[in-house]
Amino acid sequence: MSVADVISGGGLGRRLRWTDALRNPLGTACHHAYGSPVLAVVYHAVCDTVPDHLKHIYRPRTPKEFTEDLDFLLKHFEPTDLPTVTGSAMGGPEIRRPSLLVTFDDGMREVAEVAMPILRRKGIRPALYLNLNFLDNRTLFYRHKASLLAERLSRLAEADPRRAVCAATLARAGAGAADPAAGVMTVSWQQRAVLDEIATVLEFDTAAFLADEKPYLTRDEIADLMAEGVSIGAHGFDHPNHRLLTPEQRKQEVTGSVAGIRELFGPGCGSFAFPYSDEGLPDALFGELYGNGVDVTFGTSWPRRGGPQRRIQRICFENGPAPAKRQLVKRLLRGGAGNMKRALAG
Repeated sequence: MSVADVISGGGLGRRLRWTDALRNPLGTACHHAYGSPVLAVVYHAVCDTVPDHLKHIYRPRTPKEFTEDLDFLLKHFEPTDLPTVTGSAMGGPEIRRPSLLVTFDDGMREVAEVAMPILRRKGIRPALYLNLNFLDNRTLFYRHKASLLAERLSRLAEADPRRAVCAATLARAGAGAADPAAGVMTVSWQQRAVLDEIATVLEFDTAAFLADEKPYLTRDEIADLMAEGVSIGAHGFDHPNHRLLTPEQRKQEVTGSVAGIRELFGPGCGSFAFPYSDEGLPDALFGELYGNGVDVTFGTSWPRRGGPQRRIQRICFENGPAPAKRQLVKRLLRGGAGNMKRALAG
């Protein structure tokens, strides 16, 4: 294996020339690291004030930070869209220049209200990955419910007897912690029923929250976004961690949600973004999915050398307040060292 092979890793599009590297070193570095000229990035929400249902999960970008992220990225990458990336991955025209694909997961209403005006000004057409069960605010994502409950628990006085009741309930479910607010955030998808017990103790009305706050986009709102060129893909039914599912559950979650999204929004909506990550999932799964109506898949792990071009990885910039430049360079350095280590081991 040559040094060039170690650095490059193949993938979508041609390998960049040294002249490309001189003109755009960051775009070239990302191409080599990801094996593709496309840098796919993922966000969830953009907001100045973080709502309680997101507060204990991740740190959304503020409008200012999001704008600065895009300004930086657009200096090095041309905006592209999901149909172009999907077509290239499935054997269509190659994407030859460093390109940026912006995606959003979970179908949060802040995408339409806050992010889209910024994206319009930048000429970017994003892709939204939707959970079927959350559409039209029918059900609440269990992690969003956990964050809401954690916030309420954090505001209770130490002597409030509800703290002890919630702590005991969490302990019985195997999610105990010294602080019940921290414990509730460790509840897994399989344990999610315990959140309803905690909600009862804290007198939190899930249905009223959905009706009043409307945290998710509706089908009509999504149709309006699609009319502007926004692309739609599937993110599952209710956002489980696929590493904890059985093979049959995993396959149904992917193919079933893709079929459901296609039925609602059109035949072009054939991509799937794995909740959390696709790290550790068996290679055979992807061949099955691509043979059962799934066009491409997205994860958030480091790209694997020799993997299918239809398995694309994204980077998330919601891991703290650091600007996109710093987070991207750090990830490239960490991933490049990992690629070299794996190559030497092989």
